[in-house]
Amino acid sequence: MRRIILATLLLTISLGLNAQKLRNSDIPQEVRLGLENTYSDYKLQGWYFETGQYVAEISIDEQIGRVFLTATGNWQFTIFNVAEQELPTLVANYFLNNYPGYRIKKSEYIEDFSGDNYYRLIIAMKGIGQTEYEMIFDPRGKLTKTNAPDPDFVKKDYISRLNPEAIEYRQKKMAERAEMDGSGLEIRIEDDVKSAGKKKSKDVEIDVPESLDVSVTPKEVLDAFNKKYRRMEDVKWRQDGENFIASFENRGIPTELCYKPDGMLMTTTKQVEKDRYPRLIMQDLDERYPDAKIEKFQKVEYDVKYRKTITDRKLETYFYIELSEKIKGKKDKKYIKLTYDKSFRYQGLAGSTDEYED
Repeated sequence: MRRIILATLLLTISLGLNAQKLRNSDIPQEVRLGLENTYSDYKLQGWYFETGQYVAEISIDEQIGRVFLTATGNWQFTIFNVAEQELPTLVANYFLNNYPGYRIKKSEYIEDFSGDNYYRLIIAMKGIGQTEYEMIFDPRGKLTKTNAPDPDFVKKDYISRLNPEAIEYRQKKMAERAEMDGSGLEIRIEDDVKSAGKKKSKDVEIDVPESLDVSVTPKEVLDAFNKKYRRMEDVKWRQDGENFIASFENRGIPTELCYKPDGMLMTTTKQVEKDRYPRLIMQDLDERYPDAKIEKFQKVEYDVKYRKTITDRKLETYFYIELSEKIKGKKDKKYIKLTYDKSFRYQGLAGSTDEYED
């Protein structure tokens, strides 16, 4: 982690606008040899001098990178620009699911001489002049460091700003339900009258329910769903960031469809029946977590039309699995979330932290 912090600091310093452009003849022989010893198959775009280091701008397979070397030719690190649609699925999904209303301003992959490579995102709320935050992910897509706001706060704040009329309608429905079934929902309304003749301002605090009233779900989403699944019964809707998820049983199999607000289907998630667990995945799980119990086993497929809009070859079918494991000497259970690709190969842990339950 120390190296990551150091590299990030160097990265922040090195991307200034005062880099000095150099000619090839200005580059010491040791520095040119250092570049050749680090990368072999590349096209040189230019040389710069910045913060006491030589910077070679190169392209490898049409991907632009900036290689930082000392005056003696020692390689320090390389920064590769990464298009948002080319980010690993776990990285992209973590951002999309936890930071609605935000945008990725910069995405990069850093190769460090120490071998501690990582992805770096700079994110900010949509709009002009918003505060920027940094997110660091390891090569597998696990979040290791960030100064961004807590995802739960971001989601609630986004929903409160999403659609005032829909929120007000939902609050009324929730209040009615709370009075009827004693669901424990608390709604506090404070009137603040600053002076006579002025309008009252209301501050409403609510806990957002897991299920949405169907009337709050955008018409485009409902139309897209009903076009194919009109006959499905007991359909429950919930919102995840800016996307909408329909949960129901299709021929006895629990199924979830995730839609964008404009009605485009993104993913279809289906529960995998126990007798259909892939043998290769089960063998790998037995080796990695021999004492764990499978709590959830799902197959996630990206819709063809959605994949075309992303143009990301990594958006492929994968398996999502949740395991529970007892902790020795405690009553707690440790929950483990992991993914496998469509060829049943282990992809890594999903999420940044383990979860525990008493």
